[in-house]
Amino acid sequence: MRQIYVESGVRMAASDGAAVWCFDLDLWGVCVQARTADDAVAAWESTHGAAKVVETIVGDEGAFDRDRRPASATEAAATAAILARQRLRALRILGSLPTEVLERDDPRRELPDWARWRTISQTLWHITDAESRYYLPALGLPGRERQATLAAELEASLAHVLLALARLDPRAHRESGGEVWTATKVLRRLAWHERGELDAIDDLLRGWGLAVPGEG
Repeated sequence: MRQIYVESGVRMAASDGAAVWCFDLDLWGVCVQARTADDAVAAWESTHGAAKVVETIVGDEGAFDRDRRPASATEAAATAAILARQRLRALRILGSLPTEVLERDDPRRELPDWARWRTISQTLWHITDAESRYYLPALGLPGRERQATLAAELEASLAHVLLALARLDPRAHRESGGEVWTATKVLRRLAWHERGELDAIDDLLRGWGLAVPGEG
């Protein structure tokens, strides 16, 4: 039976939602979200099987006790591998879709009220903003300025993040403004975020009746 970790009152897919995480390496970076903690657990179990909730936290940008353990080399390596695979996927999306699809703003798209990325191109920019200008600086690591073009930004941001991971202090810990960030938390969030956003892009394309780049 899997051990799962539940947080509620978080600003992720919803402005006040819940998320379930698992720290097992084969599910590293996997996150299931719903409006409530009970619904998130049910959704997780429907996909991944029976589980035991071992830790619950409430509030945005907290950290599990499990996050406070030093990050392992295998977790860092898994995160780097996931990022490299997902960045190839992002670049394929960018290079395969015409401008009118990349810039299409679908009024039916449901996003949290604070999200400012409605189009596919905006979502790809958001991915790099999150990793290079939010997650890393939240842990006290250097951020970086945007490149002029999205293709260059996707390449440069990945290189920046991979270098930061290679130098990451596994015991890094920072608390500021009510937020708690640790090396382990940053790794799991990095392993999750781009994959989740690209899955949302794939769903958007399917909803428009368009082919998903690289699929089939």
